[in-house]
Amino acid sequence: MNPLPRSRLRGSLLVALAVIASGASGAPASAQIALDSAREASPPAEPAAAGVPLTIRVSELKNDRGRVAVALFASAEDFPDQKKALAGKLTRIEHGRAAVTFTDLRPGVYAVAVLHDENENAKMDFNFLGMPLEGYGFSNDAPVTFGPPSFEAAAFKLSPRPSYMPIKMRYFL
Repeated sequence: MNPLPRSRLRGSLLVALAVIASGASGAPASAQIALDSAREASPPAEPAAAGVPLTIRVSELKNDRGRVAVALFASAEDFPDQKKALAGKLTRIEHGRAAVTFTDLRPGVYAVAVLHDENENAKMDFNFLGMPLEGYGFSNDAPVTFGPPSFEAAAFKLSPRPSYMPIKMRYFL
């Protein structure tokens, strides 16, 4: 397996999106409440007063060190460039789990990317081959190959009622 180019994998405070080949498949439909898979991009959704809350529940974190960074995207053009995220949040980890809630969202199509920043240095760390040393995850447990999944693979449709999206962390090592 060839290492991924380091320049493509570097990230910033919100989320560094480095992924490798994985046998993971999409999350089971029963794992999502009030979310429908979406395989098409829609116009960017923007925050709106008195909108819909979306809670991101992150599980399978390998330890409670550091923080979890969550980035929310509203278009294929922006995903997964964390600098173009619609919103981002950092949170602490408790018992291998973390959660953040984005409020005041409009119903529409979104995607989420997550980083377990174990050493709180605000970036993804890599080994000498350029493979990620910290955990990552995507909405819909989007399948990955030699780079981040497409927006379409990670996209979900936010309904006009409070919703949640489960995300399982993945670790290369």
